[in-house]
Amino acid sequence: MFKTVAALALLGMACAFSTCLQADELSRVPEAVVSYYDVKGSSEDEIRKAIERSPQRPRDGARAVDALTTWNYSWRTWGDGHGGCDPSRAEVMFTANVLLPRLVGQVPPDVARDWDRYIVNLRVHEGGHVTYAKSRMADVLAAAKSPHCADVKPAVERVLNEIRAHDRLYDAETSHGLKQGAVFP
Repeated sequence: MFKTVAALALLGMACAFSTCLQADELSRVPEAVVSYYDVKGSSEDEIRKAIERSPQRPRDGARAVDALTTWNYSWRTWGDGHGGCDPSRAEVMFTANVLLPRLVGQVPPDVARDWDRYIVNLRVHEGGHVTYAKSRMADVLAAAKSPHCADVKPAVERVLNEIRAHDRLYDAETSHGLKQGAVFP
């Protein structure tokens, strides 16, 4: 318990200077590529408006969001030497892309503190998408190793649909991160 509190306190101190440590779930997944769209303003209201006006602001379907995680599984099977495939030798690869806002320019310390808290919480939320999707890699691989070549794609798609359903449920339960503190201002 003490280690957890101490680690969170250190993260909070590092973020107070608008240079958040990146030692979170996203940083622990090497397949996750984090990219940014820049926003600036001198007040929380100006920054919120900059996010809302940014042409790079991601969309989740028809809904504009502050951040977005996409993930992908690809798989391949190898030939069996007789013109068919050998699902027992299947390989699975996972990648994830996360798009986050990045504050550029100088802001007052209280604005920087609120921004840093928001980004930490936003990374926690997006990290939840990434870590869950990656945690299902063994299931995707098992599906790709279906006994018959014709069964591979439908089996993998079933697992991918389960992951997608989890993403929707996670967003509903967290109000797209709002309940996790991913709110600015």
